[in-house]
Amino acid sequence: MSKSSSPYVRRLLWIVACFVGGFALLCVSGWALVVDGSTQDSAMVTALRWLPVATGAITVAAGFFLLSLPVPEDPEDFFLPDDADGELERTDGK
Repeated sequence: MSKSSSPYVRRLLWIVACFVGGFALLCVSGWALVVDGSTQDSAMVTALRWLPVATGAITVAAGFFLLSLPVPEDPEDFFLPDDADGELERTDGK
């Protein structure tokens, strides 16, 4: 990501990636691996079939965690760079 993107946009992209990726893992792996499983599979094969499902669930949970993080009270904290106060002071001639 470029340095000009705000933390808000980066967090939003991470949330979208977690939700899309997690739900895709859950749907694809849940259908292809778990539903089509056999009762004659060994314990290792069964564990490996459930690994993508667990990864998808953890990814979706991470998306909800990122969604629940607090938002700064000052909206300018998201849209101005970290040194914006210094730049503003220099433009005022102080």
